[in-house]
Amino acid sequence: MKNKILSLASCLLLAACVAQPPQAPTSSIKLIHATSNIDELLAYAAQLRKMPAGELARELQRINTYPASPSNNVRRAMALSLTRDPIDLAKAEAQLWNVMGDNSVEAEKLKPLVQLLVGHYSDLRRVADSAEKSSVQLKDAQRKVDQLNDKLEALKNIERSLPAGGK
Repeated sequence: MKNKILSLASCLLLAACVAQPPQAPTSSIKLIHATSNIDELLAYAAQLRKMPAGELARELQRINTYPASPSNNVRRAMALSLTRDPIDLAKAEAQLWNVMGDNSVEAEKLKPLVQLLVGHYSDLRRVADSAEKSSVQLKDAQRKVDQLNDKLEALKNIERSLPAGGK
């Protein structure tokens, strides 16, 4: 009996010493399902893009009457960004930065969308600034071309007025 207990104990010890085979590494992606109104805001943005300028101005006036909240700030920013006015685009960015600074639950859920919009609006402002600089350079170049054409015409008139036998 003593031998059976001893052999059983040694089997248990050997079984405990055997390492488990390493499991293959698995990567897991944690899906976060936040109930927010991002889908609603994206649909709203699509509606805004289809609006003519007059209707967009009325919508902006209507949005300005809404109480301040992260989602209303995002709506206001979306509408402001579509007016094609650099000042309104800066206001839109300011609205989004207000949401980024807000620590409420609603703002936290909207921050990924807001970060995307901030980057997009910042790019729009850079492109608008670049287009404005190019426009100024084009006008300056056109003015110089016009001045040179005027000088050329003046030289042609002087040449025509010279006597033909002067050669």
